[in-house]
Amino acid sequence: MQKSLSFLGVSLLLACLAAAGCASQAEREDSQAQPRELIFVAGASGRVGRYVIRRLKDEGRPFRSLTTSKASAIERWGDSYRKMNWVEGDVRDAARTQKIMAGATTVICVIGARETSGPNGPEFVDYGGVVNLVEAAKAAQVEHFVLLTAIGVTDPGHPFNKATRGALQWRYKGEEHLRNSGLNYTIVRPAGLVNRPAGEQGLIIDQGDNWQPLLRSTLSREDLALVLIESLANAGARNATFEIANDPTRGPGDWRLLLDGLEPDQP
Repeated sequence: MQKSLSFLGVSLLLACLAAAGCASQAEREDSQAQPRELIFVAGASGRVGRYVIRRLKDEGRPFRSLTTSKASAIERWGDSYRKMNWVEGDVRDAARTQKIMAGATTVICVIGARETSGPNGPEFVDYGGVVNLVEAAKAAQVEHFVLLTAIGVTDPGHPFNKATRGALQWRYKGEEHLRNSGLNYTIVRPAGLVNRPAGEQGLIIDQGDNWQPLLRSTLSREDLALVLIESLANAGARNATFEIANDPTRGPGDWRLLLDGLEPDQP
């Protein structure tokens, strides 16, 4: 009788261990089938990036914030930005960029050159930096890449292009590199950016870089952050390029329907 009970106890123990092993295997397989979201935000400490990461944090979504200096970012935007999952790096450094993007599932790129020429100019940041980010995203096998550029990038006659001897051409070259990368993408070209709370005005969305009607238009950076985040998952925004500006004649929430109606870029 004692031997039978002992045998029964061992059998139950083995059954429990087997069940636990199966459960652990199932959890591993489920984890592999559904990778955890991790949004990589390049340019996170900039004037648009700060709104992006603040919104992501408010929504409780996992993200990684790229900046050249965490200390400078906190000094610039305040102590509430201390815990923003910062990682330091320079998008002009291809090896470093690839290393710190590892594990990301999507990318929001809001970088921008601070100077009009030289190593901190558009050629090395708006183009070279985007190339490095795109190549790092390919290595990380990200699902979607959202890139912020500007209206007028296709037109050498745009006033900013004239004033800077073609600085916008480098943004367009960055766009083209992303389009030809094989990644799923969205390219967003905003009107003049201003600090205005989101939702005060509606949005107008256009395609084709018809920038002249938008030249004197503005766009809330906080509204822009919402659009950039929405573009990660909105099917209408996939592989599409569009221009965007605030429009006081439209309702604040109508822009999501406009995203649904976008035309994808033609090869």
